[in-house]
Amino acid sequence: MKHALVALGLALAACHSAPPRATALDAQRGNVELAELQRGRALMVTKCGNCHRPPLPSEHPAASWPEKLDEMASRANLDGDQRRLIQQYFVVMAQR
Repeated sequence: MKHALVALGLALAACHSAPPRATALDAQRGNVELAELQRGRALMVTKCGNCHRPPLPSEHPAASWPEKLDEMASRANLDGDQRRLIQQYFVVMAQR
């Protein structure tokens, strides 16, 4: 039974893809620097991934991400610049 639960957990984890990497087209569409989107993604994977799987930008509409970050920023110990970069990543990438 234990092996079946482990296998099920691994199968479910495999269903969730990694957050998308930003491209030059994403940066152009969002009118931001590609390096900032890349930094926001890296921070998000590290900070959010400490407690749960990193969310995908497509899980919420772009307009919802600022409120979601309001809920989580203090738990993740984000400073203002980190929060800005992560929010920018989510908002731009949710519009993909």
